[in-house]
Parts: sequence; C-alpha cells; structure tokens
Amino acid sequence: MSDLWLNGGFAEESTASIPLRDTGLLHAAGVFTTLRADRGNVFRLDQHLQRLRHSCEALFIPLQYSDDVLRQAVREILRRNQLADARLRLTVTRGAARHDPVHGLRLEPTVFLTATHLEPYPGEYYEKGMTVIVLDEQKLNPYDIQAGHKTLNYFSRLSALRAANSRGAGEALWFNVHNYLESGSISNVFVVKDKKLLTPPTPADLNDPAVAAKTPYPKSAALPGVTRQAMLELAAAAQVEVQIRALSINDLLDADECFLTNSIMRLMPVCRIERRALGQDKPGEITRKLTDAFSTLAETL
Repeated sequence: MSDLWLNGGFAEESTASIPLRDTGLLHAAGVFTTLRADRGNVFRLDQHLQRLRHSCEALFIPLQYSDDVLRQAVREILRRNQLADARLRLTVTRGAARHDPVHGLRLEPTVFLTATHLEPYPGEYYEKGMTVIVLDEQKLNPYDIQAGHKTLNYFSRLSALRAANSRGAGEALWFNVHNYLESGSISNVFVVKDKKLLTPPTPADLNDPAVAAKTPYPKSAALPGVTRQAMLELAAAAQVEVQIRALSINDLLDADECFLTNSIMRLMPVCRIERRALGQDKPGEITRKLTDAFSTLAETL
C-alpha cells in the first residue's frame, strides 16, 4: 500500500478521502505541480513551490502550509514509500465552503501529496525523437483566468493527448485563439532555427516591454515550466542565442530542430510532426548539446 500526505498528516491512499462538496471535485477549482525525484532528490523543488503558490494567489486558492512544511512532506513521503526515483504530485484545491457566523463564507482547502515509482519515457523516444500532432479543433484561450496556470481543469488536454496516442504520437501541440503556438498538452515547446533557440512567451515574459512589443497577441496561455526555465539558463550558459517570441505554424514546420520539456520527460526531442520529418529526422546538434547539459545538471542534485 502507498502512503500519501493529506492536509498535514499521512494515510494510506486506499483509505484517504475528501469532502464530496470539495470545489476541486465539483468545479475543478484547484492547481497542482508534478515533481520528479532522482536518488531521493527532487529537481528544483523550491521553484515548483513558488509557481504553485503564485497560482494559488492568482486563482484565490488558500494555501495555508509553509514551504518548509511542504518540503518536509516531500522528504517523508519518499521515505515512507521507500522511493528514490519517483513521480510526485502536489495538489491544492479550494476545498469545501462553509458558513462561519463571524467571518461569513470560509473555504477549507484540501492539500495532498502523492508519490509513485518513476516510469520514464521509452529510451527510443530520446534516441529517435518523438512524433507529435498539431491540434486543429481545440485552441488555448489566453484570456481565461486559468491561462498560464497548471489547474485541475485538464480534461481537454488529456483528450488531446489521447488523440495523439491513438495516432502513434506522444504529444499534441496547442495553438492559441490567434493561431500561434503555445505548448504541448503536458509540455513546453522549443524550436531551433539557424542555431537559435525559440520558444513562445509565458504571461510573465509578456511583462517585458521588449517581448510584448514583438508579440502579436497581448496575453499568453503558456505555462512557466520549471524545466523550461532550466533549459533557458542552460542555453545561455552554452552561448546558444535564445529568442522568446510568437511562433506560427510555419515556424514550427520549417524548424531545424524541436524539443519538449516537462519535469518527467525533461528534454524530449521531436523529429516528426505527424508525417512530416523535422530537420534530418533525428535529434539535432542543439538538442543534443542541451540534453547533455541537462543531464550534467541533474546529476549534481
């Protein structure tokens, strides 16, 4: 049996429960972050907690536990489940609402942390590159209050991922309502053109006047991924020129290289967009260089 951490205490997953009136269950009102542990160490835990807390503040979700408490919960859940290499998920819902005669309506948030054995992506994906599809019928709405946050409202993304899997692909790429590339269903997207690394702006990036002036849309739905940020830092250290800018379908199809990032896959080469090969139909020079740089970074944990 696996243990989980729930609202400050530990319990077996099979016995844990949340209120039926929890707004996370009723309205998908909540956020989460996915963490990866290697050899018992979680990659950039502080950055994950910072992003989670920012999302809670933006979406009116009370998070009453300090980062120190959450860090300790992460360490303890790994110990209790005897996990060194693990996939963890920290979830925060707005919880159940109740009427307090003194303070009025009060929320009792639900916070829980789970951990399972890490199931890595197939090695063949990293050697030969992943195939992805382009979504036509669904678009990301950057004007939604949830845009740029990792929320529980995930059904459309999972349905797109299922459609990709049914077509022999590993990910589905999303464009926004203005038809510019934003992200994958569960990943950030990078493309390489003429040895320059390009990626769509996040909401925070658009606060930079220089980025905003070159972006033909005012808001973004791209998640500020923790691994994405690490990749930008590694590219700068490797003297690879980075451009954060709007990307069209032509920018994608004409790319020399493409790769995805998230906490579990880390850096995933993309060599085919549906039936169209990118570059030489194998991981390119910049992709390999950044893969090696990330491996070195991860080994220092």
